[in-house]
Amino acid sequence: MGVYRTSVRFDLRNEREKRAADYLKSLKHGEGNRFIVDAVLARIDSSDDTRLLAQIRQMFREEVKLVSAAAPAEPVERADERAIDTSVLDDLKLFG
Repeated sequence: MGVYRTSVRFDLRNEREKRAADYLKSLKHGEGNRFIVDAVLARIDSSDDTRLLAQIRQMFREEVKLVSAAAPAEPVERADERAIDTSVLDDLKLFG
């Protein structure tokens, strides 16, 4: 089972299919197969990326719902910050 063969037909009345057929006809011998393989794999990869991106977005939305439902943290008062700074400096003096 070394080779897989398939045939493709193009409806030349359909402009999109005609464009594809014309392009494939313009390729040199052997390039058509490589082009089709690359195109199929690119489509598969982009489909997987799209699905993965959708899953990431869904997970992010679920997490954001949890975070936004939580109570906001209380702001630290400036006076409290000064007291903490003074306390830390006093503790450092013990080492000096």
